[in-house]
Amino acid sequence: MLHTIVSYVRLFLPIFYAIGAWKFGDWRHWKKYYPTILFIISVDFFISIIMYRYPLWTFRKSFFNPNHTIFDFIVAFTFFAPIVLIFLSRYPYKSMWYKQVLYISAWVIFEVFIEAMIFSAKLITYHNGWNFWWSSVVWVFLFFGVRLHHTRPLWAWLVCFVCTAFLIIYFHIPITKFR
Repeated sequence: MLHTIVSYVRLFLPIFYAIGAWKFGDWRHWKKYYPTILFIISVDFFISIIMYRYPLWTFRKSFFNPNHTIFDFIVAFTFFAPIVLIFLSRYPYKSMWYKQVLYISAWVIFEVFIEAMIFSAKLITYHNGWNFWWSSVVWVFLFFGVRLHHTRPLWAWLVCFVCTAFLIIYFHIPITKFR
């Protein structure tokens, strides 16, 4: 039963995020967030290219998801764009640092919970040493990276490349086999 319900999550999550972005996103100032939306989509595509022949995770095929690459496009445009818009629109910029950390932590916990549901329904599989805990760490870096990019984009790109180099080295991603 849970598997059946969660399998529809992939259909309803984009709708859920779109409604959330419509209701909670700052659409009047969307251009302010646009560079960061492009940043997170670019990072996602960059990682997908690096892992194309050596995947650390893959999405299970379904009617709504004919293959991993198509679903990665769906995630990039219907998950990440609304997430960034809502996250930055509501970010407590002028609050004390601990409130900012709590805000980021709430988002991380929510996204880790969503991934746990997807993983428990076997809609995502992990490979080559990757696991659920690594995904949880990535969510932490994603939200800190989004926040950093919004105010200091060059630093965010630097952190992104350092983290990517770490992933390539730690998980032995064979970059010499790229085409």
